[in-house]
Amino acid sequence: MDGVLLMTEGNVQLKLAMQQIEEGEKQLAQTRKQVLEQLDLDGMLSVAMIQQLLTAQDFSMPAGYISDEDGVSYMVSVDNEITTTEELEDMVLFDLGIEGMEPIRLSDVATVFYTDNSDQIYAKLNGNIGIIASFSKQSNYATAEVSNNITARLDQLTGQYEGLSFEPLMDQGDYIYLIVETILSSLLWGALFSVVVLFVFLRDWRPTLITLISIPISVIFAIVLMYFTGVTINMISLSGLAVSVGMLVDNSVVVIENIYRLRARGATVVQAAVSGAQQVLGAITASTLTTVCVFAPIVFVEGLTRELFTDLALTMTYSLLASLLVALTMVPAMASGMLKRPMEHKPGLLDKIYPAYQKAIRWSLDHKAAVLAGSLALLILTGVLTVSRGFSFMPEMDINNVSVTVTMPEGCTREEAVAYTDEVARRCMTVEGVDAVGATIQADGAQSMLSFGGSANDATIYITMPENYSGTDAGKEIEALCADMDCEVTADNVMSGMMSYVTGNGVSLNVYCEDMETLQSTARAIAARMAQVDGTVDVSDGLEDAVQALRVSVDRTKAMEHGMTVAQIYMQIAAALNSSSTGTDMVLDNASMQLIIEQDEASRLTYEKLPELKITPDSGSSMASAMGGSSMGSSSMSGSSALSGLTDEADSGDGSFLLKDVATVEKTVSLNTINRDQQRRCVTVTAGIADGSNVTLVSAEVTKAVESMELPEDVTIQFNGENEAIMEAMGQVMLMLLLGVVLVYFVMVAQFQSLREPLIVMFTIPLAFTGGFLALLLSGTELSVISLIGFVMLVGIIVNNGIVLVDYINQQRLAGMDRREAIVDAGTTRLRPILMTSLTTILGLIVTALAKNAGTSLIQPVALVCIGGLLYATLMTLFVVPCMYEIVSKKKLRHVDEAELVILKD
Repeated sequence: MDGVLLMTEGNVQLKLAMQQIEEGEKQLAQTRKQVLEQLDLDGMLSVAMIQQLLTAQDFSMPAGYISDEDGVSYMVSVDNEITTTEELEDMVLFDLGIEGMEPIRLSDVATVFYTDNSDQIYAKLNGNIGIIASFSKQSNYATAEVSNNITARLDQLTGQYEGLSFEPLMDQGDYIYLIVETILSSLLWGALFSVVVLFVFLRDWRPTLITLISIPISVIFAIVLMYFTGVTINMISLSGLAVSVGMLVDNSVVVIENIYRLRARGATVVQAAVSGAQQVLGAITASTLTTVCVFAPIVFVEGLTRELFTDLALTMTYSLLASLLVALTMVPAMASGMLKRPMEHKPGLLDKIYPAYQKAIRWSLDHKAAVLAGSLALLILTGVLTVSRGFSFMPEMDINNVSVTVTMPEGCTREEAVAYTDEVARRCMTVEGVDAVGATIQADGAQSMLSFGGSANDATIYITMPENYSGTDAGKEIEALCADMDCEVTADNVMSGMMSYVTGNGVSLNVYCEDMETLQSTARAIAARMAQVDGTVDVSDGLEDAVQALRVSVDRTKAMEHGMTVAQIYMQIAAALNSSSTGTDMVLDNASMQLIIEQDEASRLTYEKLPELKITPDSGSSMASAMGGSSMGSSSMSGSSALSGLTDEADSGDGSFLLKDVATVEKTVSLNTINRDQQRRCVTVTAGIADGSNVTLVSAEVTKAVESMELPEDVTIQFNGENEAIMEAMGQVMLMLLLGVVLVYFVMVAQFQSLREPLIVMFTIPLAFTGGFLALLLSGTELSVISLIGFVMLVGIIVNNGIVLVDYINQQRLAGMDRREAIVDAGTTRLRPILMTSLTTILGLIVTALAKNAGTSLIQPVALVCIGGLLYATLMTLFVVPCMYEIVSKKKLRHVDEAELVILKD
């Protein structure tokens, strides 16, 4: 019995002990749970905090200098960079100092792995996956040289690696060579035509050869001066040579024609050479200076106009000054050696024209009112018709390359964008003449090297074609082929895209207002009104990027009850929304890479979770910092201070509250980006110009339509589209034109020693403008900034004929001839040199004016205006200038005897 009792008592004691152990374990578990709840790391480690800890631990920086007893200075540096992935994973984030709890390492809260952005990159060439590389030249290297160097290196790599190939999608060096070849061709043809004109009029190879020498010498002289003044050989400078090639022989033609005429009249070769140059010295010097001085006012213009035409002005100036020097030195010298044989006057075509011209000029002098009124009426008519067609900045440059922009539909995913781009590229390859099709999609909203704008997932396709293919025609065909697709496909000439990037495209206006709702409603109303104007297409109110937004309205009183300001709450919301952060670059495992820190998808803040966001008062943050808080401020605290705050909060265990307790969250619409101009909020409303419409005419109608609207009082608008760029540039050129006219007048005042007689020659300028307007109307070319440069050149060119004519009239009157007879005789005598100089200039420009390629399209309006102006004004000068001379110069000319010029001695 006793033994049984002992066993029973032992069981009871054991059972009691087991119950105590179980209760202790439960208490321990409960205590452990409470401790873990207090030490809950959820929400304590943010992306910004981890980024700052990584930045602080991956550190290398010199700290200063220290000296030993011997006076040797040592630089002290702290260097503890992370170099391996294992070291990065094992990095301690913080240690709570609790016995039995290991330090928290990066591998405990994050997964470290290698990745790349290959899934975000789309680049294909002719349907095959490729890589698009772009190269930019250094400022001290020529574009063509860099292009050649790159091509040579790519050819070397192609031979070095099997299967590697390159396809140039855009090579500015090719454009430069195309333009240079075209302009050089125009220059050579112009020189050839000049020789033909000289031979036809003079019917002798000797004076023709003498005059021909002036072309290469003048060009070489101009190139030497270009080199020493830093003017490169480019499209603009070569265009200046091409335009001036016909004028390079003008001075030499006048000199050799006069020498040739005197020699045929029996003068000795030396007399003819000396007197022939002396008689026209003043006239050709003045005519050259008038041509050159019209470019002097370019120093007063600004912006793109000055950048475009400075090289052209310098090139023409250099070449024309060289031609004057050659005409006064080399031409007489060569004539004295090559015209030794007696000259006989050979009847030619002009001998039959002279009597008819004399009759015509006498009739004009008898009917001056009719001649002048008819000239004025034609000037007004052509001017009004030309201006009524509108203006443009530059002519279209149709090259053999096309840039296609694929705008994806709203809500398009990355996969859908790839499918759309593949299909558009496939259709592009079916267009006749297409050599290569390169396509790229922007990654994360970054702009493609081939595009000038766009948003994420929009694609750019670049198409190359052989020479003599029209990129404009191919672009229209591509748009027609892709018209049935959901995405928007727009194709444009590459040069047009570049120019629109510089000058703007279509109609554009900024709407200013501080109130966001008023700003958006006004922009929509203006866009709707603009869409009603004929000639506008693709009207945008600038609000397409508006996105769904959540507005958090914080009750300041409730926030202060929890010891928080609005700025402090904002900082915690901003920190919670920051789910991804890019750290500094690291060298891990001997490879340089960028560190990206991201939260996992499950822990990211969502719309549903936002009202439930836990806000924790931060006792360590001062009121001053809270009032100045920003998104940068939310991530500006160091890792140590953050951990200190977290530990204090864990110890306190109270004070936290939910966002919904102090704020309301409501859905709204907000702009993706808020633009500011002139320190005011603004939205840009734009509209494209329909094919066949003129931007300035459409802009004028849009301006009328918008100005007729009743806008809110706090709303202001400002137009800043292509029309404004055109008007600004034209204003600059008009200033240059007016100053050029003034300078030309002063040069002629110095030449004629009179204020009245230059006015006679100045009447040739409106005659030239009439011819320029006629050329633009007949060719269907709009008045542009480029064509205005042609009118500026005409101011200096066209007066040359008038100077030569008036100068000879004065010479004949001083010799004792009657005024009317002097007018008729001067017109007859100077008919040949006037026709020769005009024809050489016209034929020198004819290739540039008629060519249909990208090399001459930029300068083509200049050639058209000059040809039209010279053709009309040359013919009219032979009649209008005599009429004006007889009206203005009625007084007898004062003759100064050489004896009166002798300086008297005291």
